[in-house]
Amino acid sequence: MLIKLAPIFVALCGILRSTDLYFRTPMVSNLAVLTLITWEHLINLAAVSPIILANFKQYRQINLKDFVLFVLIGCGASALGILCFTRAFLYINPALAVLLQKLQPLITISLGALVLKETISRKFLLWALIAILASYFVSFGLASPFTGDWGKIATGAGFAVLASFFWGSGTIWGKILLEKYGQMFVTANRFLFGAIFTMVLTFALGNGLESDKILGQSLIYSIVYMAIISGFIATTFFYTGLKWVNATMVSILELFFPVSSVVIMWFSFNRPLSAVQIIAGLILFFAVYQVNRLCQPD
Repeated sequence: MLIKLAPIFVALCGILRSTDLYFRTPMVSNLAVLTLITWEHLINLAAVSPIILANFKQYRQINLKDFVLFVLIGCGASALGILCFTRAFLYINPALAVLLQKLQPLITISLGALVLKETISRKFLLWALIAILASYFVSFGLASPFTGDWGKIATGAGFAVLASFFWGSGTIWGKILLEKYGQMFVTANRFLFGAIFTMVLTFALGNGLESDKILGQSLIYSIVYMAIISGFIATTFFYTGLKWVNATMVSILELFFPVSSVVIMWFSFNRPLSAVQIIAGLILFFAVYQVNRLCQPD
């Protein structure tokens, strides 16, 4: 039964993740980004705390290299990834930030070649270049990048690409850790280290937890939804389906996330994309699909 439902689980993950926009988009204008992502990490940490307690003995196995890798996935892939992604919302249409996340496989594969010594082909480089060029037109359309709001758009696109880098690199660090630790233990520590890092950041550089504001305005319900439903549960659906779905099919099913996000921003928030941006997005999807196909084992 689960094998038949596997593609639905992967697609459902993308749809659930896109519903995050209903809450994150208005939230960034009412709440400091650091405060928001700190609460998300604390809620996720509470959700995975039983996993940490059940596997507490595994902490005895952690050496310096493992500790650094846990810091990279917690502080980088989790905390800084979601921080940059959310910051992008302040500058560009959130749908564009989502579309630019399709660059993530390119970053993951490139880092895999550098760190894990995995081989890449000339065809990969060609499709990677096409994807990068398409991402430019996704961001700017046909408008000159040196006129109008180009600085604002470039800043937002920069944050979105940085988020892709942190998330893409997290795949490499996680892959190394999974050779020694179980998936749930790695996931739980991603949130643990991310929660510690965001707590330090928000009290050192931000506004703290702003508990009175969050509880007083009932923002906590929206944050719980983002952290649990479109975050933790959506990711669980993804990994459940991933077990039985091949990489090519996954790359297609993952399009539910950006497509659903564009529809939500267009019809619910009246923030449409231009025809050029849509075409560039389709080219970006196809280029990344080709990259995924090339990197499958024979």
